[in-house]
Amino acid sequence: MKSQLITTCTVITLASNLLFSDPAQAFATPPLTRCNIEIDNPHISENLFRTRNLRAVKVNARSKCNTPMRDLVLTVEIYKVGFLRDYKVAQKEISVMGLIHANKVIKNQKTYAKCEDMRESKYLGIAFASAIINGKPSKTLKVLSERTVLLECGN
Repeated sequence: MKSQLITTCTVITLASNLLFSDPAQAFATPPLTRCNIEIDNPHISENLFRTRNLRAVKVNARSKCNTPMRDLVLTVEIYKVGFLRDYKVAQKEISVMGLIHANKVIKNQKTYAKCEDMRESKYLGIAFASAIINGKPSKTLKVLSERTVLLECGN
């Protein structure tokens, strides 16, 4: 009787794990490469103000891949949030042609838009990339900044 109860409990436990577990977890195959883009929130650039006396909204991004890649193009865009739609106020591409070794961090720190006045505006950043990985062209999905930020920077 005791062994039947243990067997029944074991079968119920296994069945419930199979029935109620997340299917993606149970059968997911990890990707062969771990490539990603990180993007910072929009901010007023202290460096541009200090070095060039320029008040500007800026967004930085980084790309990293655990496998070698070639011909990376890392694009960062800055959008001002509008009433009916968002307006692109800046875009900058960083191109690194040739071989990029595994785990090397490529930075795009050159995307900014000059502030025309001190009116408050909301901004967000978007980053995406393309490269050749394992001999095949690859593109990322667009990555949004974690936050939409209200800044004293009108365009």
